[in-house]
Amino acid sequence: MAYSEFIRLNQLKTDFGIDHEMMAFRWELENVSPSQHLIDDLSEASSMPLLTEKAKSEFLISPVLKELRRNCLIEIFSGYEFDVDEKRKLTGFCDYLLAPDTQSIEIKSPVFCIVEAKNRSIEEGFAEVGSEMIAARLFNEKNGVITPTVYGCVTNAYEWNFLKLENEILFIENRRYFLQGDDNLRTLLQILCNIAQNFTQS
Repeated sequence: MAYSEFIRLNQLKTDFGIDHEMMAFRWELENVSPSQHLIDDLSEASSMPLLTEKAKSEFLISPVLKELRRNCLIEIFSGYEFDVDEKRKLTGFCDYLLAPDTQSIEIKSPVFCIVEAKNRSIEEGFAEVGSEMIAARLFNEKNGVITPTVYGCVTNAYEWNFLKLENEILFIENRRYFLQGDDNLRTLLQILCNIAQNFTQS
C-alpha cells in the first residue's frame, strides 16, 4: 500500500520534484443533468447507515462514477493494483482509476485518479492522490502515451476536491464541490464529464 504512505505534499517535492499550488480552476461545464437512476440511488443511500468507508464507496461514490460512465466513453477500475515503480514507492492499490479505454480488462492509459479520504480530512488525501497521478503519467509515458494533464480527486463521498498535474506542478483547486442538493449534484457531474471529455477527445 505504498501510495498511502504519501501523507504530506512536501514528500512529492522531495521524491519527484513536484511542487503544489492552490488555484481556481476554470471548468467548461457540460450540458449534463443527473439521471433519475442516479437520483434514486442516492436517495435510497440517504436512508442507509453509511458508517464505513466501504458503505460510502459503494452507495455514494460508485453510483456517481457509474453515471459518469453512462454519459462518457470511459472505464472505471476500482481497487486496481497499480504497480508502476517499486523503487519510488509508486505501487499499491488505487481506490479508483478512470481511463478512456472502454471494454478493456486491463488499464491502458489512466488519466484520472480518485482517492477516498478514509476517515481523515480531505487535505490529508492530497499527497496520496498526487502520487497516484505521478504514477499514472509515468505509466502512460512508458507505454508511449503523452498525458499533458492528469486529473485527480479526493473525496469523502460528500465533499469532492479536484486536482490536476501539469508539468512539475500539482494544482489543487481552492474550491470544494458537494454531493447533496440537486444543483450541487448537477455541478459535480458536469465537472466529472468535463474531465472525461478532455481526455477522450485528446
